[in-house]
Amino acid sequence: MSAKLQGIILVLLGTISYGLPASLIKLSKQDGITEANILFFQFFFGCLALGILYFFSSKKINPNETQLDPSAKRHLILSGTALALTNSFYFTSLEYVSVAIAAVMLMQSVWITSVLDFFFKKTIPSPIQILCIIGVLLGTILTTNLIGTEIVISPLGLFLSFMSGVCYAITIMVTNNLAPQASAFGRAYYISLGAFIIICILWGWSINLSIIPLSLKWGMIIACFSIILPLLLFAKGMPKITAGIGGVLSALELPAAIIFAYFILNEQISILQFTGVIVIFIAISSVNLTNNKSIKE
Repeated sequence: MSAKLQGIILVLLGTISYGLPASLIKLSKQDGITEANILFFQFFFGCLALGILYFFSSKKINPNETQLDPSAKRHLILSGTALALTNSFYFTSLEYVSVAIAAVMLMQSVWITSVLDFFFKKTIPSPIQILCIIGVLLGTILTTNLIGTEIVISPLGLFLSFMSGVCYAITIMVTNNLAPQASAFGRAYYISLGAFIIICILWGWSINLSIIPLSLKWGMIIACFSIILPLLLFAKGMPKITAGIGGVLSALELPAAIIFAYFILNEQISILQFTGVIVIFIAISSVNLTNNKSIKE
């Protein structure tokens, strides 16, 4: 098996892993687990695993990686605030809307990132980025059934899931500029540590102590598929493939989340909604492939 094919398989598995947590969260809620307990133990186990991985990976000298200085560590920890809010909004929204709706609203981060770049970096979106934004918005209209009347969607659920997209865009924008040459495990550890601290502040007071044993189980499972496994697979697979292919494969998270919800939760999705998902996938894939081509040139 070629290195490129290995990379594609690893990144694809990582993307599929990212698509599973939303369904697991809904299952955990059916088991009586609260958002506070899920979030706390998800990041607890995530930080623990990433800390161990970072400790052992730091023993190996890599000339292509820079060491994290105290200032970079502080900034990475602070950036974890946006990640904590992303998960808080996203997990809470699943109480009111389907996985499909929540996942699509999270993907609004694609155009929100472009808006933030325009206001803070004065970066004007390219024509292909504008087309991507239009595609994402069109797909969102189809998926949320804004042009139909058959499905009633919770406005609160839409707002919460949209806010998760806003916070995710901020997470991407901030973390992409922080110690980009440092160890992936190191960056992920300090960001997750910052997120865990914020989760403790926001949700610690409402943790239900009577369901700790069950929360430990669900927290470990969700942390595995949302933090640990994807990072390991991406760390191994991404260096073997181009950024464009990686971006296209990463965009499969959206259809993966919806397929998992269909089979695990029996959540129904109409042809119109699935068409919207495909439109969003094509839009995101196109801009990733175009960006990769531009970098090569």
